[in-house]
Amino acid sequence: MKGAAIAFAETVSAGRIGLTARRMTAAAWCGAIATAFATASVGCAVTALWVFVLPEVGPVGAPLIAAAALLLLCLPLLAVARSVLRSRSPPLAAPALPDAVMPVLLIAEASRLLEENKGAALLAALLAGASAGSLNRK
Repeated sequence: MKGAAIAFAETVSAGRIGLTARRMTAAAWCGAIATAFATASVGCAVTALWVFVLPEVGPVGAPLIAAAALLLLCLPLLAVARSVLRSRSPPLAAPALPDAVMPVLLIAEASRLLEENKGAALLAALLAGASAGSLNRK
């Protein structure tokens, strides 16, 4: 979410939505492909471990050792995820704009987004109305 907020702030401040969107898309694709490659390399390493220990520990011990290796790889990832979820971000600095201007800017931005995405907004309103109407019929 923090990266998306930074990207949104960059697009609003610079006014180059197309360039920023292309850069963010390229970064997302590179991250997804790197994740796939990392997953494949971990799989290859575990398979190599399995083949290496198979003659010594047999057909039952090799999968157990491979599973233990994967579990040991997961523990640091879980620790990082826990620390990321527990960390508190510092409070945001007060906006440079007066409080009276903020609602006007928010309304202007909301109306611009609604104008650009009229079809999606109408579809969302239709689905919300349909689901609200079906709740009362029970």
